[in-house]
Amino acid sequence: MNKDIFRRNLITATERVMPFSREYVKNPLPDNCRYLVFPNQSYDGNPLVSDEQIFPDESLPQGEYLGPFESHDVIKYLWRDGKVPEWVNVTIYSYDKQHTYLELRCCGRFTATDEALYHSVEGIPPFHVLGPHLPPNWKLEANGKFDLYWHGRKPKGIS
Repeated sequence: MNKDIFRRNLITATERVMPFSREYVKNPLPDNCRYLVFPNQSYDGNPLVSDEQIFPDESLPQGEYLGPFESHDVIKYLWRDGKVPEWVNVTIYSYDKQHTYLELRCCGRFTATDEALYHSVEGIPPFHVLGPHLPPNWKLEANGKFDLYWHGRKPKGIS
């Protein structure tokens, strides 16, 4: 994966997730984004294929993350001599007065093989834009927008 393409795809994923999420949540999400990286979110017990590489020592306890990062910090951490996670799920995690915090849940398998990257059909591999976590039985037409913290807990480490 070319580093400039990876950077561009991260920015495009960010540009897509913000308006998409604003359709659903009523909270004021600032345009200025920071990233929370959740490494090794895949099952990596199967044999590696092709040029795949894993970094099990970088796993974190459940619910913990790296960051908040600026986009250049994300690139520095995830782009490894042409290898990147095979998939990265992007969603809104939290916000404060200055920033919206995006959750980057990352595959533990890294590859430099473009054909091995997930979400190519979306045009920004390996990134996959997801909406915010929905309340149970929620429907936009019937229920309207919801509070990002509908579950009653604000994430730790975010002001």
